[in-house]
Amino acid sequence: MSEPSGPEALVRDVLQGLAEGRFVPGQRLVEPDLMARYSLGRSTVREGLGRLAAAGIVAQTPHRGAQIRLLTRRAALDVLRVTEQLLGLAARQAAEAVAAGASATPLIEAAGEYDTADPTERPRARARYYRALTQLAGNAEIERLLPLLQVHLIRAQLRLSRPPEGGTRAALVRAVSAGDPVAAEAAARRHIAALISLLPAIPDSAFAPQS
Repeated sequence: MSEPSGPEALVRDVLQGLAEGRFVPGQRLVEPDLMARYSLGRSTVREGLGRLAAAGIVAQTPHRGAQIRLLTRRAALDVLRVTEQLLGLAARQAAEAVAAGASATPLIEAAGEYDTADPTERPRARARYYRALTQLAGNAEIERLLPLLQVHLIRAQLRLSRPPEGGTRAALVRAVSAGDPVAAEAAARRHIAALISLLPAIPDSAFAPQS
């Protein structure tokens, strides 16, 4: 596999840094600091920031530069509601594919790697797990849309408030492996629904002010 380009390497590290706590919502991304950190030229850094902005991860403001977005409470709720629907559909279609003869082995293996990954590898293991799920589902629109949601930001903002997801992930994998679309969709949506239920109790300081 070829090494990622300079802009892509920056994008990947910012996303992984959000998952690990090295970057946080609301943090400014100063071009000279990024140039020194990644040994990249200014134009390459700007291209990387532009990709993050296009993905909704970074906000770029004239005279203020780039800043990792801090979602409002309403924006976080909207992202989670859409994620709940898409993830539920992915799980349902993955189970339907297994019922029609597809193999759940790649998903089972990816889930096992996710369960045993150390903290530095968890973001990559999580990405492999969700990629295995969407590929098994075979829905190109889900594969295109799911990564565009700002779930990275919500994970970072709610880092201390997130419920554990191991139980729901195991239930999802079991249901998909059994070719049970109804149970698979329910398991996929359960964890997101738990996050949604937590939002009202989370302090306002965790969110951007509602304009």
